[in-house]
Amino acid sequence: MAEQRPYRVPGSAVEARLGQVKCVAVLSFGCAFVAINWVTTQHAATVLHDAPWLGAPLLRLPRLGPVYVPWSWVVWWAHWHDALALQPLWTLCTHESLYPTAVVAALATGAIGLTRRGWFENSSDLHGSARWATTRDLRGARLIDARSLLPSSLRKIAVGWRLLRPRRRRAGVYLGVWRQFGRRSHIRDCSPSHVLVFAPTRSGKGVGVVVPTLLAWPHSVLVHDLKGENWQLTAGSRKRMGQACLRFEPASPEPGLARFNPLAEVRLRTPHEIRDTHNIVRMILDPYGKGLPDHWERAGGAALTGFILHQLYEGRDPTLAGVDALLSDPERTSDQTLEYIMRAEHDPSASRGWRDSRRNPTRTHPVAARAMRSLLNKAEKERSAVISEITEFLAPYRDPVVAANTAASDFRIVDLMNHVRPVSLYIVVALADQEMLTPLIRLMLSQILHRLTERLEYRDGRAIICHRRRLLLMLDEFATLGRLDMFARSLSLIAGYGIKACLITQDLTQIHEAYGQYESITSNCHTRLAFAPNKIETARLLSQMTGESTVRHSHRTVSSSGASVSEPEVARPLLTPDEAMRLGDNDALIFVNGRPAIRANKLRHYAGPAFRLIAKLRAPSISDRLITESEPKPDDEQQRVPIIASEKAVEPATEPSKPATTVARGATKRQHSEPASAQLSFLRFPVEKAKDSHNSARETDAKERLL
Repeated sequence: MAEQRPYRVPGSAVEARLGQVKCVAVLSFGCAFVAINWVTTQHAATVLHDAPWLGAPLLRLPRLGPVYVPWSWVVWWAHWHDALALQPLWTLCTHESLYPTAVVAALATGAIGLTRRGWFENSSDLHGSARWATTRDLRGARLIDARSLLPSSLRKIAVGWRLLRPRRRRAGVYLGVWRQFGRRSHIRDCSPSHVLVFAPTRSGKGVGVVVPTLLAWPHSVLVHDLKGENWQLTAGSRKRMGQACLRFEPASPEPGLARFNPLAEVRLRTPHEIRDTHNIVRMILDPYGKGLPDHWERAGGAALTGFILHQLYEGRDPTLAGVDALLSDPERTSDQTLEYIMRAEHDPSASRGWRDSRRNPTRTHPVAARAMRSLLNKAEKERSAVISEITEFLAPYRDPVVAANTAASDFRIVDLMNHVRPVSLYIVVALADQEMLTPLIRLMLSQILHRLTERLEYRDGRAIICHRRRLLLMLDEFATLGRLDMFARSLSLIAGYGIKACLITQDLTQIHEAYGQYESITSNCHTRLAFAPNKIETARLLSQMTGESTVRHSHRTVSSSGASVSEPEVARPLLTPDEAMRLGDNDALIFVNGRPAIRANKLRHYAGPAFRLIAKLRAPSISDRLITESEPKPDDEQQRVPIIASEKAVEPATEPSKPATTVARGATKRQHSEPASAQLSFLRFPVEKAKDSHNSARETDAKERLL
């Protein structure tokens, strides 16, 4: 009969080894005690010149002379401790005996304690070597700052006196708190790689990861803010850093919000116009990432490309709402609209050198003309189905509020990483408008990734970031955006362009539902953060991620001849699935490639005084607007569609003066180079008049001037 018992039960080999260490420690202490007292006795006898009144020695050696009993000095002290002349001798004997004995006792006690904790045990890795990370592991991964020998107050004084160099501030994503010996350190991922956070709702993802990171991140950031709370908690702090804070809320009728026109990012009259248009068309025809049949994608893609190019070159309403109005014009049939586009003069001066399919000069855009002819060649039912499908995809832009917020652009995509100031762009989407605005948010993300990852420079045999600053993509509820194939493909490459992504989802099954079981999102995230899961599948995954360790258990066998006990080694998960689901409200699991699993504490921004104070700063009442039409543009953007923008009153203390002068000079130079007809046109621009009354919001009064 075999009896199974839990591992490491009392009486096992570990306990036997502890008993052996105890015996060795006690024997060593006894021998040391005898040796120390014998040395003390012999020293006292030598000082007293082996006086006869000390008594008979234990034995006499030829060279050493008389040898007394080790504790004889205690007997001598008991007889003559009242003699004043011998007081210095007794004091010296006491020091020579007690101090070494105390040191030996401490060493013996320490050896027993270390053995009891298993520090001297040779851990076996037969079935697995998983373990929890230590402080050394976290410092090796650079997740916590290196320990300073000087207190922070003294270090500040030394830095102020220029005795020490100030520490370089590292920007990273906050993951949790590490405690050791009462010391509290923030765990941050400061590497250029990406971070994945998966935890159930109301588990502390926002207060522990999003808000602390946004309060401390010094570079540009794009925030997918579903409830608008990140703007309220962090925009005031980021504004105080000197950053430009933009709030883009497409479905909000509130004044003072930033606007964005996706079609304004098409670099018209350049070699990039077709590629930019195709990127927009692909996202419009697949609004939720579910894909379309190849036939409808090809037919609808070619037609929508022609419609967008016509709307951009015509210039009346170069927006997606304008494209929808073109296709839904009640005064023309669909065939008349196609004929009108096919014969429109997109290049009245014939300066583009366009040629039709017969190589004849033409003033109509060849791509638009071919798309319209291809659509007219289809059967009437198929043609109507294609146009109807396109208008359905453009349905969100029929909302007058969405159309107004996408009628112009107050910023460019390149401003996110190349503006004179860091830019914080908050994309706020209410829960009621989430389904309607998901196609627009997907379109923005696709344009950002395409635009900011076009060029990579090399220097001294290494790739360098060609942008002015880094960009953090803080994408909360990332899985709700659906399948973004371009994002999944480029996630492994965008780190080289200075873009760091922090993806937040409630469960990994949401990512598997959108990208499939064999997705590459999780594999491209160097750091993963998880809280207590609610699904057993996620708990099993966390158990597998922590790994297995090798343990011993007692195996007792009882037979007619007697009983025997053995201790075989078995494998045990470092964290079982039920233990993962029973993680405390303050526990967090952090997984970093190449490092043991980290079991840390959650970070809450309202619990620390530093984060709590800066989170109370009031968010700006009016979103910043970046003036882009007067900035110097690259060669490939000289013929861009004009971007209508107005800038709110900016505090002089936060506006750099030198870049503003450069912008003004560039604008003056271009103004003189324009034709006279353009200079005599009516131009609108805002004339800001600040009104400061009890720190109230500044109001603007726009006036028209004739140049």
